[in-house]
Amino acid sequence: MNDAMIPADRPLVGKVALVTGAGRPHGIGRGIVLRLARAGADIVVTDVGQKRTDILIEGIGLGDSMADLEETARMARDHGVGATAVACDITDQQQIDAAIGAAVASHGRLDILVNNAGTGIGVAAFETIEDRAWRLSWEINVLGTVKMCQAAIPHLSRGGQGTIINIASTLGLAAQPGYGAYVLSKHAIVGLTRLLAAELGPTGIRVNAIAPGFIHTDMGAHELELIARSRSTDVGTATAAVLEEIPLRRLGTADDVAEAVAWLASSANYVSGVILPVHGGVVSGLN
Repeated sequence: MNDAMIPADRPLVGKVALVTGAGRPHGIGRGIVLRLARAGADIVVTDVGQKRTDILIEGIGLGDSMADLEETARMARDHGVGATAVACDITDQQQIDAAIGAAVASHGRLDILVNNAGTGIGVAAFETIEDRAWRLSWEINVLGTVKMCQAAIPHLSRGGQGTIINIASTLGLAAQPGYGAYVLSKHAIVGLTRLLAAELGPTGIRVNAIAPGFIHTDMGAHELELIARSRSTDVGTATAAVLEEIPLRRLGTADDVAEAVAWLASSANYVSGVILPVHGGVVSGLN
């Protein structure tokens, strides 16, 4: 499609995106999918699609409902775009290849990869983290993203202007005690983003990351519960204390993160290698 024919409010018309970790009803992934759909992108929506008991965090599943994943795709189609739900465990190479293949088979191309899938397993004091948690954190948060990028790059490079957007964390830019394996894995995502931006720039692929702070999702609510427990207080008091540390005095939303993703995907044509904090101005940990 000629650029002059693309509506200003739908700058991603003609583009195809794949978003991982998009199955949770109150998660960042669904917010990203719906924002990209509003911008006109056709989307392949992925998440685990079945329960993995080894990565449950105090009973919280991670994208373990295929019905929720299908609902995300249906909501995207309400914006007049094509959207397909595909189960994809990012620790499984065959499922990764199948998800990328579904994007190309259904839409003929792949322009945007959003690596949102991840886990908070291994959030604990350093000395208490077991080998299993270190391994799972690394396999999901880091190697899963690496494998998705490796599978997507040959397709992203064909158009000469593909983009990869990784969801890191403010804890990938700083460090706070008690977040253990999560801090290490998100620092790795920051390093991966900068490496790929340097290596893939000559092919026309831009690579950036979003570093969310406190975001009001199911996982964010769980984090506030952990903070309350660590401070021997209630969730309301813990939340008030967190808000005092945020200059904008509110928790972020999935839509806040999604807006940043949409900008990087559509308008930021000379932006690559950037780690964009979406955190309300908070300064956390050791910078």
